[in-house]
Amino acid sequence: MKKLFIGTFAAAFFCAILSASANPPNAIDGFYDVGRGELNITVQHMVNDPKTHFIKEVIVSKDGKEVAKKEFAFQTSHRNQTMPPFKLAAQPGESFKVKAECNIYGSREVSIDVKEGAENVRKLN
Repeated sequence: MKKLFIGTFAAAFFCAILSASANPPNAIDGFYDVGRGELNITVQHMVNDPKTHFIKEVIVSKDGKEVAKKEFAFQTSHRNQTMPPFKLAAQPGESFKVKAECNIYGSREVSIDVKEGAENVRKLN
């Protein structure tokens, strides 16, 4: 019984430490540049060590189908995961779903609407 209690306590302690140091993406900022045909994305994800705690992948979907995916082995800074633009065809009125996943815990998904002109740039949370 004592071993079971110690094992359960150790597992709970490990999970508490892991969840305290792990966090899902804070926000996804993005816009679609109609003129260039590019989807620009930055994922906000605050971490202490971007080599061990990072955004592992960003998945872009349109009309329910995956159209682009980027995988990472580290994060570009302590605050953000930046990436080159995705070259994707879209028209005003369409939208993309963007999902970012942390390598330790959690994910965030947003919708980015394709708009004409200056209205196109917007910040998403």
